[in-house]
Amino acid sequence: MGKTVKLFWVWCALVITLFANVHQQQIAQFDRDFPRASSEELLKLHHMLKNVYIQSIIQNDTALKISALERLVKSSTSLRLDAAPYERELKTLGVSSLNKPSDLAKVTPVEPVVPPRPQPTRPNPPTQSSQAQSTAPLAALSVSFEPADVTLRFNRPITEKQVKSFLLKSSGTHRYVFDLPGALMGNSRTHEGAFVDQIRVAQYDKETIRIVFSHKQPLQLHYRIEGNSVTLGLSQTPQTSKASATSPTSPAQATPLPTRRFNPSTKTVVIDPGHGGRDGGAVNGRYVEKVAVLDISLKIGKELQKRGYKVHYTRSKDVYIQLRDRTRVANDKNADLFISVHANAAPSKDKRESMYGVETFFLSPARSERSKNVAALENKSDVEEMTHFSKETYLNFLNREKIVASNKFALDVQQGMLDALKKGFKVRDGGVREAPFWVLVGAQMPAILLEVGYITNPEEVKRIFNPTYQNLLAKGVADGVDAYFQKNH
Repeated sequence: MGKTVKLFWVWCALVITLFANVHQQQIAQFDRDFPRASSEELLKLHHMLKNVYIQSIIQNDTALKISALERLVKSSTSLRLDAAPYERELKTLGVSSLNKPSDLAKVTPVEPVVPPRPQPTRPNPPTQSSQAQSTAPLAALSVSFEPADVTLRFNRPITEKQVKSFLLKSSGTHRYVFDLPGALMGNSRTHEGAFVDQIRVAQYDKETIRIVFSHKQPLQLHYRIEGNSVTLGLSQTPQTSKASATSPTSPAQATPLPTRRFNPSTKTVVIDPGHGGRDGGAVNGRYVEKVAVLDISLKIGKELQKRGYKVHYTRSKDVYIQLRDRTRVANDKNADLFISVHANAAPSKDKRESMYGVETFFLSPARSERSKNVAALENKSDVEEMTHFSKETYLNFLNREKIVASNKFALDVQQGMLDALKKGFKVRDGGVREAPFWVLVGAQMPAILLEVGYITNPEEVKRIFNPTYQNLLAKGVADGVDAYFQKNH
C-alpha cells in the first residue's frame, strides 16, 4: 500500500511538471512572437495567455499567474482592450505592472506584407492577412445596440450552425439566450429599452459569448448573419420598420428558440442547508444563520419541484449533520447537482457595514486570502473531521472535470441570483470564487456553496430573513439550475 501511494504521488508530480513546462513554453512563445506579431496573431497570443492564466488558478501557481497577468496587460494594451482588471489583480499579488503605456507605445504590431499578383489574368493568391484571418481565434470586436436589436461584429464570419439558442421561462420573466462562439473584446454590455426590458452581452466562458434578452412578455426573436456581423433581436431584415418590429414574421435565417432541451424529471438536486442543531453558524443578535438558510433551502427546493426536478435535502429541520454525511446523501441519491446554502459573516466588527453581497463558491485548490477566511468560517464546526477528509482531499482536487463543471454551475447560479434579486433589491455581486470547503469534498457531482448575504451587515441581515428576498433568491437559483442543464445536459 505504501509503495502504491508513493508511486501515485510521483506520477502526480510528473504530470504537474509536464503541464508547468508546457505553460512556460507558451510564455516564452509570447515573448518571442509579440514584438513582430500582426493584430490577428496578437489576438491569438492574447487568448493563449488567458488559458495559461486559467490554468494558473486551477494549479494554484502564483508565479505562473503573475507571468500570465503581466503579459495580459501588455497584449490588452496593444489590442486596445481593457487591461485594468489584470493590473488590479497584479496589485493584489503585490506586483506593479511592468508594462506602462509609454513603454508599450514603442511596440507596434507589424502587419503582414501582401504578395503581388502573379498575373492580372489569374486569380489572386490568398494573402498572409487572409490566411491569418481564417485561422485566428474568433472574437467579437464590437457590440452595438438598436432599440430592439444588438449587433456583434466579429473578426471573421461565423456559420448558422455555430449559433445556439434556448428559452428560460420563470414567473414574470422570459429569458431568451443566444450562445455564440468566440471571445468578447472589452467588458460586458447591457441595454435597456421600451421594446425589450434588457439585452445583456457577456463572456459566458472562455469559448462562448452569451446574449440574453429578458422581457416580461413573450418575444419572437430572430437573428441574421451578414458577412462578419451577427444581428439578434426583434427585427427580421435591415429594412424592418419600428411598427413591424413588434410582430415580425419568421425570416429565412432565423432559428426557432426551443424550450428546455432536457427533462427536469430525470434530474436530481440535493440541497444542503448549512449548519443546524448545536451548530448555529454565524450569529447577529437574534438572527442565527442556521434558521435563515433552512428557510431559503426549502424555498429553493419547492421552486425546483415546481419546475419538475427531483429534490432531496440533507436536513429539513433543525438537526446537526456531519459534513461527510451531507455529500453522502447526494452520492447515495445519485444526484446530478449539490447545493450547500450558507450566510456569510465579516471577519471583524469594523468591516460589518462595508461587507455585503451574494457569492457562489466551488471547490478548488486555489486559495486566495479572502476565500481562505470564508472557508475557515464554514469549516470550523467540523475541525475533528478534517483528518478524515485530508486523506481524500488531494484526490478530489485532481478531478479537474468536476472542478470545471462546478465552476460553470457556479457561474449560472450566481447570474440567476443576481438577475432575480435585482427585481426587488439593490444587491452587490460578490462574484464566483473558489475555496477549500470541506462540505464539498467527496461530492461526486458538480457542487457549489452559496453565501446568500452577510448576516453581520445591519441592512443585509434583514433581507436574509425577509420572505420576499428568500423567494426571489430561490427563483434565481432555480433559473441558474435551468441554465446549467440547458448548456450541459
